[in-house]
Amino acid sequence: MSQVRKIEIPEDKVVEILSKLPPKSLMRFKCIRKSLCTIINSPSFVAKHLNNSMDNKLSSTTCILLNRCQVHIFPDRSWKQDVFWSMINLSFDSDEHNLHYDVEDLNIPFPIEDQDNVELHGYCNGIVCVIAGKNVLLCNPATREFKQLPNSSLLLPLPKGRFGLETTFKGLGFGYDCKAKEYKVVRIIDNYDCEYSDDGETYIEHIALPHTAEVYTMAANSWKEITIDILSKILSSYSEPFSYSVYLKGFCYWLSCDVEEYIFSFDLANEISDMIDLPFRGEFGFKRDGIFLYNESPTYYCSSYEEPFTLFEIWVMDYNDGFKSSWTKHLTAGPFKDMEFPLTHWKRDELLMITSDGRVASYNSCSGNFKYLNIPVIINENRVVDYVKSIILVN
Repeated sequence: MSQVRKIEIPEDKVVEILSKLPPKSLMRFKCIRKSLCTIINSPSFVAKHLNNSMDNKLSSTTCILLNRCQVHIFPDRSWKQDVFWSMINLSFDSDEHNLHYDVEDLNIPFPIEDQDNVELHGYCNGIVCVIAGKNVLLCNPATREFKQLPNSSLLLPLPKGRFGLETTFKGLGFGYDCKAKEYKVVRIIDNYDCEYSDDGETYIEHIALPHTAEVYTMAANSWKEITIDILSKILSSYSEPFSYSVYLKGFCYWLSCDVEEYIFSFDLANEISDMIDLPFRGEFGFKRDGIFLYNESPTYYCSSYEEPFTLFEIWVMDYNDGFKSSWTKHLTAGPFKDMEFPLTHWKRDELLMITSDGRVASYNSCSGNFKYLNIPVIINENRVVDYVKSIILVN
């Protein structure tokens, strides 16, 4: 009777093979054998897997993480909001002209009430930072793992008397501190000294105070208060909240639409803030709409709308390790009919956009090709990120 020979594969070969597998497969393999679980959980393997995912993103396919929702209206006029996320994997065929894609819907059991929104505010290395109702959470969509962060010590309930301190959420960012080698969340808070009328409903005085901020570190699982250098006359009591943030090489960036418009940046390592001027534009009729990353540079878009047509301009900052730099107009796209806004701009000059009826379309600025993507309709403005799948733990 012949004996079956057991072949032992060297560990370095096992690591090399595993590091090229998707997170879903690795999560299953962790349950098969303790030795595999030890390998997959090791920091060196997590880093190797992330590097492989980034290399694959640059060389072949792009994954777009889309946050969307669907509202159900009931006969009694009550409503319930279902939150969905979708991963859209985009690639080109061999002649690099035809765009292909597949859609993977995600169902992540966030702790939310029926009418809560899940807003995506930051992204780094496969982890997203979201606000779900009143809670801030970190989530890895590829592994379906999430973590609720401790409550803020700076955001206070509304004053109950005639006088009091009113605090307002201003902005939220998430990224990696390359110096300390840890992930951080930064939250910016507006503060006002308030005096109300006797009925407690209208302001008599509403005086802006210095802004505060707090930084959360995953290692400590706690917030700490820091000072930030923002002029209160610019961030006035009538200003809108910051846009969602984008992260790049240790810095978080927001487009702030206040009395003046600018890019607000935050250095995660040194925990200092700065303001970056937007480029001077002589043309009229354009409004500043949002920011994203394109080719490893902070990028913002503005739009000009004349019913039913929309024209988009995309400007790229000549990035210099977080320091102020110049702007270059990269693209003018359109005019498009019934197009609301661009979602993101990615490699091979593809501009992903949303139409007025919630459909997603891809436009190639070089070839002029225009293609609607067959994914579920988006019914409100939602955040997208150029996503890299990772197995980084948030718990």
